[in-house]
Parts: sequence; C-alpha cells; structure tokens
Amino acid sequence: MSSGFGYRIAPCATCSSAHQGLDLTPGMGTPIGAVAAGTVRVAGRHSEFGQYAIIDHRINGRLVSTLYAHMIVGSSPLRVGQTVAAGDRVGLVGSSGRSTGAHLHLEVHQDGTTPINPDTWLRANAGRVF
Repeated sequence: MSSGFGYRIAPCATCSSAHQGLDLTPGMGTPIGAVAAGTVRVAGRHSEFGQYAIIDHRINGRLVSTLYAHMIVGSSPLRVGQTVAAGDRVGLVGSSGRSTGAHLHLEVHQDGTTPINPDTWLRANAGRVF
C-alpha cells in the first residue's frame, strides 16, 4: 500500500490531500478482482480516475459501493448493468488519469455515497488486510 485513507501529503500538485481510498501497488498489469458480488453502476473513463469502475453490492442488507481506478485503458471488460461475482476481473492495474505511477486506487462507499476506510471495511467483511 502506498497511500492510506484520510489526510496525506498530496503526492502531486493536482492530487488531493483528503484521500478517500487506498492506493495499492501490486505492479503494472496485475489483475484486479471484484471484492464482492454486485452490479456495475459505472464503467468508463474519468479525468481524475482514468479507466475506472464502480460496483454496487448488497452486504448484510446495506448498499456498499466499490470504486476501482487508474486501470490500464481498455483492460476492463465491465459494462453498466452487468452482474459480477466476487473475484471477477474488473481490469488491470495501471496509471491512467491523474496518477503518479501504477497502482489501484480502491474506494469503499457506505450507502453508495459516503467514503469509508477500505482497509477497515475489508478487515470486517473479507478478512483481508492491506
């Protein structure tokens, strides 16, 4: 992990100091899997996030959304409305959009909109720690 959730010293002039996700650095081209089953809400490109996707999940009766950003352009097979299973390919780790190097920017949003710490959420729901 190269950057955690919350306040940080911005790594570039146009980067945020209020970081709403985790930056994971498994290496350029590493496959990214969906953290849980769900439905793709967004699949496309964004000036900040580059190639990105948002997947909506129902977990313990609540809406939880995951955002995956900075993927290699064209590496995501996802389409809006598509259902995915946990582990299905979301794309490949890249450096598209506003990025300082190859990484996966992962956000978790409670109720679809409120950013929460992905590390804390993953510890509680997936048993994985980054």
